[in-house]
Amino acid sequence: MSNQVVSMLKRITCLTLGVLSLCAAQVAAAETVEEAIKENLSKRINLPIVEVNKTPFDNLYEVRVQGSIVYTDAEGEFVIFSGQLYDLENKTNLTELSMEEMNRIDIDSLPLDIALKATYGSGEHRLVTFEDPNCPWCKRLQAEFKKMDATVYTFVTPILSPDSFTKSRNILCSDEPISTWQNWMANNINPGEQEDCEPPFNEVLEVMHASNVSGTPAIIFDNGKRISGFATAKDMIEKMAE
Repeated sequence: MSNQVVSMLKRITCLTLGVLSLCAAQVAAAETVEEAIKENLSKRINLPIVEVNKTPFDNLYEVRVQGSIVYTDAEGEFVIFSGQLYDLENKTNLTELSMEEMNRIDIDSLPLDIALKATYGSGEHRLVTFEDPNCPWCKRLQAEFKKMDATVYTFVTPILSPDSFTKSRNILCSDEPISTWQNWMANNINPGEQEDCEPPFNEVLEVMHASNVSGTPAIIFDNGKRISGFATAKDMIEKMAE
């Protein structure tokens, strides 16, 4: 092999190693920046930091805290709270997309055995709801479910008033909790006083908190997406198809 060929091979090897070293250095630098941001912000804000990600914009980082998203610079010195980040060219709300990803839930990970299970139509689609018996928007959902082919798992969530707790207990302690719930929510048929039992309210509240659900109604679909608040059957069918 000629000296010229050997020399050329050496240059190619050096160039390749240089590129690999540069790539490795860039990855390490990115990890270092994100770790530094996490460390700096942890000292400055009293919020549990879940994850730090680079945005498409220079010197702007997305910080995922429990139940929310904020933005900061590469040093973690400044923070934008309650801001929405838009990609104007693609007309996309990047904050909304990140929140949706962060709040995505596998409903099979939820304790569905403590939820009320009702089947509407063929029951083809599954969804989970958090509902309070005194929530008027929750009551309106009953009519919408009847327009769907869905299996609905409802976590009875008494958070609006002491009466909500009493009604929830009477419903869940009745002989037929599902029909008693439906009769109250759809037709205002009071469940009446029932013998004491031990509904799993504490566990439901833990599930609610872990799922970043802050109010009723909340609807979680089989694809992990959700709607906070009332939704029509059309809205729910469209969300399930996304």
